[in-house]
Amino acid sequence: MSRTMFLILWLVIASGILTFMALAWRARNRRDAGLALPDHGLAGDVVQTFEHVGYVSTTPAGAPLERLAIPGLRYKGWADVTVRRDGVEISVTGERPVHLAAASVRGTDSAGGRIGKVVERDGLALLGWEGTDGRAVESSFRFQTPGEQRRFAAAVGEIAPAAPKSQTFTPSHTTHTSQEDA
Repeated sequence: MSRTMFLILWLVIASGILTFMALAWRARNRRDAGLALPDHGLAGDVVQTFEHVGYVSTTPAGAPLERLAIPGLRYKGWADVTVRRDGVEISVTGERPVHLAAASVRGTDSAGGRIGKVVERDGLALLGWEGTDGRAVESSFRFQTPGEQRRFAAAVGEIAPAAPKSQTFTPSHTTHTSQEDA
């Protein structure tokens, strides 16, 4: 096989892969369109503000390796997160802000990994919420310090509605206890 044929073959393979990736992302956008959030702002009093937080991903509850393509939460990046009395606002750099009403917030938890990021045990903060189509969803964040992560959990705890036991936030990871923890 000549060099020219070899180059043409690799260009065809690469373009096929890129085309497949584009089609898969487009299908994911269509699949997750039902989770699109209303574009109304939040006006409640600010409980806590967190600037320059690492936004990792949003996944279905129980599926930490399946990214959702929700407008405003599609891509990993830096975010400003504001917890208000009437909900949570997430502003990822380069995306439009997302406003989660307090009624849809299910609580917080922590995890060691999500699609796009693996860190130490409980190094990621999870924000559990319910999409407009009723699906349970988790958005994950990497805070600068564990103290900041605890403040985030406390702030969300102030606004999360008290839900019946069957509807409370169930994290998608299992916590293992060692003999040291017992």
